[in-house]
Amino acid sequence: MHEDEGSSDKLQAMLDVIAGSMPSSPGGHTDLGRLRADAVSAATVLVEFYGDAALERARLLERRSPQSHFARMVTVELSGRGKVSS
Repeated sequence: MHEDEGSSDKLQAMLDVIAGSMPSSPGGHTDLGRLRADAVSAATVLVEFYGDAALERARLLERRSPQSHFARMVTVELSGRGKVSS
């Protein structure tokens, strides 16, 4: 796959902002419900940008950020949607 680095960098930055925008609950624990909702939002953005290639892009972002639990959640969300329509 030929990768558009600029586009991938912009999407990675958007995913990082979404993942970093969630407030921690009292005690410093991450709100998993909010994280899941953010993953759904990020998956929706990928679908809007890439249509049928959204899952492939999510996997690319996950490979570029292998320690990112959020990136894995986005990939799982897209995987669960089955075939994506553009």
